Amino acid sequence: MSAGPAVFLAAAMAVLGVQTPSHAAESSTAAATAPTAAGADGQVPYETACGAAKKGEATCYALRRTDVKSSKGLRTAAAPGGFGPADLRSAYNLPAGGGAGQTIAIVDAFDDPRAEDDLAVYREQYGLPACTTDNGCFRKVDQRGGTDYPQPDPDWSGEISLDLDMVSAIAPDAHILLVEADDPSFANLGAAVDQAVALGAKFVSNSYGTDYRFGSGEDPSGTVGLDVHYNHPGVAMVASSGDFGYGVSYPAASPYVTAVGGTSLTADGGSGRGWAETVWDGAGSGCSLYEPKPAFQKDTGCENRAVSDVSAVADPATPVAVYQTFGGSGWAQFGGTSAGSPIIAAVYAKAGTPVEGTYPNSYPYAAGGGLYDVTGGSNGTCTPAYLCVGTAGYDGPTGLGTPNGLSAFRTGPHGTLSGTVTDQATGKPIAGAAVHAGTDNVTHSAADGRYALDVPPATYDVTVDAYGYATGTAKDVTVTENGTLTRDFALDSIPSQTVSGKVTDGSGHGWPLYARITVDGDPGGPVWTDPATGGFTLSLPQGHDYTLHADASLPGYTPATKTLTVADAPQTLALSLSADPWKATAPGYAVHLKGSTEHFAATDSAPQGWRVVNADGTEEGWAFDDPGKHGNQTGGDGAFAIAYNPSFSQYDSQLISPGYDLSGASDPELAFGAMYFVSANQAISVDATSDDGATWKTVWTAAPGFADHAKVELPLTGFAGKPNVRVRFHFVTDFAWWWGIDDVFVGQRDYAATPGGLVTGQVTDANTGKGLVGATVTRKDDPQVTATTVATPDDPALGDGLYVMFSPHLGKYDVTAAKSRYTDLTKTVNIATDSAVSASYKLKSGQLTLTPDAVDASVGWGKSATRNLTVKNTGGAPATVTVGERSGGFELQARGAGAPRQTVKWTSPRTRPGPARPGPGGSPPPRRPEPRGRVPRNCRRRPSATPSAPTRARCTPPSDTAGSLSPTRCTSWTRSSAAGRS
Repeated sequence: MSAGPAVFLAAAMAVLGVQTPSHAAESSTAAATAPTAAGADGQVPYETACGAAKKGEATCYALRRTDVKSSKGLRTAAAPGGFGPADLRSAYNLPAGGGAGQTIAIVDAFDDPRAEDDLAVYREQYGLPACTTDNGCFRKVDQRGGTDYPQPDPDWSGEISLDLDMVSAIAPDAHILLVEADDPSFANLGAAVDQAVALGAKFVSNSYGTDYRFGSGEDPSGTVGLDVHYNHPGVAMVASSGDFGYGVSYPAASPYVTAVGGTSLTADGGSGRGWAETVWDGAGSGCSLYEPKPAFQKDTGCENRAVSDVSAVADPATPVAVYQTFGGSGWAQFGGTSAGSPIIAAVYAKAGTPVEGTYPNSYPYAAGGGLYDVTGGSNGTCTPAYLCVGTAGYDGPTGLGTPNGLSAFRTGPHGTLSGTVTDQATGKPIAGAAVHAGTDNVTHSAADGRYALDVPPATYDVTVDAYGYATGTAKDVTVTENGTLTRDFALDSIPSQTVSGKVTDGSGHGWPLYARITVDGDPGGPVWTDPATGGFTLSLPQGHDYTLHADASLPGYTPATKTLTVADAPQTLALSLSADPWKATAPGYAVHLKGSTEHFAATDSAPQGWRVVNADGTEEGWAFDDPGKHGNQTGGDGAFAIAYNPSFSQYDSQLISPGYDLSGASDPELAFGAMYFVSANQAISVDATSDDGATWKTVWTAAPGFADHAKVELPLTGFAGKPNVRVRFHFVTDFAWWWGIDDVFVGQRDYAATPGGLVTGQVTDANTGKGLVGATVTRKDDPQVTATTVATPDDPALGDGLYVMFSPHLGKYDVTAAKSRYTDLTKTVNIATDSAVSASYKLKSGQLTLTPDAVDASVGWGKSATRNLTVKNTGGAPATVTVGERSGGFELQARGAGAPRQTVKWTSPRTRPGPARPGPGGSPPPRRPEPRGRVPRNCRRRPSATPSAPTRARCTPPSDTAGSLSPTRCTSWTRSSAAGRS
């Protein structure tokens, strides 16, 4: 099974009671079911169910406890470990039952072939009503709504089981729709979400997202492009916030979903509630880099979308009970924010159907209560602190809090405001206009200009904004409870102003960049800069604020965002893009490291300032004398550090560095060489601290498998400017494997400019003027200085054949463009420092015309025909023409009458071969009938004079009726060759 590394989580465990077991009906008084106890140090082992995500794909956020003994079937002696339905309803003050008439969709990747069977066991165990295909409660479809299910996957099956069980626990009377995407790509998961809505689900749970451990979990283009799948007004779209601590994942960052964070949930008999919650330190949270802030969010420390909105239990140390047999062994205990997404989706379903046209993620913000505020714990270090620390009111890890009943998840009284938005001058409908009633209620007009907005009863100032139009306003619009009010808006178009500028490199070279520029809200699509100058021109309606995004086509640059206000005059704008030191792929830059490297030269002890810390029961931890005789396979040489467990005993050892002064580092880095053999029940992690170990932040974990000569480079995000930073190499296992490291570097990572300049232009066909893709442009004296032309399908102002080439040498050089079947062309180019020089090429080739464009002739048997064909080269280079023959076809012209029919008596011998017996009176013996389909002997063809194009005749075979022989009839054919001659 492909799974992520086992990770150990510190958690304060309370003593829990025992839930009423059995598959009988649950007790109305819920008593907490004890999870498997944590170790003496408060840690519990778990593993990620789905492993690391590939680029463009999601991972599930289900975490499975690895210290739990599984069992299959109904538990009668004792209830399964982990929280059951009664526990969760008690913790969140939810009524029993609920969800009748609602459909809750679960969207996951791959197939769980035992999903329905496992669900049946879970529901029977806890006395919940059956939910099956036969009774119409359960339905499983592929992402197209059919039954062509994707490939079964034991890893994602754990996520599916968790989701189905949590929905059942909270809303046992609801119907469940499981939509299985073909794979975990966001394109297919998004298609599955759309299918769930198309099939009528008003509540959709998405317990997956991006892996943000080693960088941003958002992509500036992909994120915005994927939002369409999650933008379904009137549908409670719910997504987990992530399991890697502080950081933002997608789709939780989408402004259209309810982002669900995570808590540690424990029984607390001394409180009025009976439960206590703190921030789970693995929950995702933060401020989106790209997604706009929804109107209902009022926190002031994040200008964009803040994550999360609400939360639920997620700590694997306070897990929920799950039943899984495909990829599992029955009863298990799970955590992760994956548990929270289906819990909250089911809470929405119990609260009632969302109002059409509204976004249910706004409901908790408008409710003003109905949530338990979580005020303790953190998931990392950040500024402002509320984005990673549990605090009164809103915070990142838990949002507004956890459910306290249903009131925060419904709209309450409301009325409807509707109408049309049109162009004042033409009367044509305006699509996409934003209609605001107050600050928290917004919708957009459809293609026919119509809009409908459900709002709480109140008096509103209504505003309408559309691109290219002046804002429309209606003051003091009163909407009554259950009332319907119509307001139409006719908007005046406004003049536009020119915004021009340049996009340039901002990390040292300053050269112009070919870049894509988008404007939020601009329906006209992107514009592109000039590759040689970086210049661009936009036309934007005046009197509005705009947000621009610039993304370079050259690799290795970080996109830039800038806001501007367009007044009543043209203006200019400069955009600088930085070369990303961690991608390190921008041309003209090189990485330089400033810091110290530990080579572990001594074999008898840890280096000065380093220390080994072993847990109780671990006798030999990190060593430096290679006790297993593995040899240094880290990529270094000589001695190295290794954690080696030669037995199958519990092993927990830490190698902790001295403190590093990073107070002057703006981009601190940790790098090391590694070798390891990791199984799914091991934990390899690298952590960092700036408070002498009071808190540790995990910066790297290893996926299961084998690796050697592995070079690991990690940004120490959050530790820039810190005066005392330590790193820890932590190895936990109960299996006999190892982890070796060498050449540990901690310091500043500089990405400095190197001398050089750019050459850019297009390579086109001299005959047609079309751009040539795949042509090479190379400096003649140095083949290493080269570039390949590419297509530019998204830039309407620039044809294909674009190239950008970096040259580390300056001055005049011969640069050659070449492509197969074209004549090479060389130009002398004066390459200048920190500049982009233009050099375009028109490559010549032969171009043939044929007159006429086709020839044809029908020729009788033994005849010939002549046709003239003129071949002319209209291209700019010589062309070689080869003329040859190839086999053609035949057309039946006429069927001959043949000889008159004769009947000949003949007796067929039973066996052949043998000597021919004479006929009566010494006459020749009769011929044996030819096998059907064979050319008879009396109609053999004459060999063709042209072997490559033989003339063939087809004859009608004789009858094979025993005792008679019919005469053969041949047919007449003509031959037409592809060369036009016969």
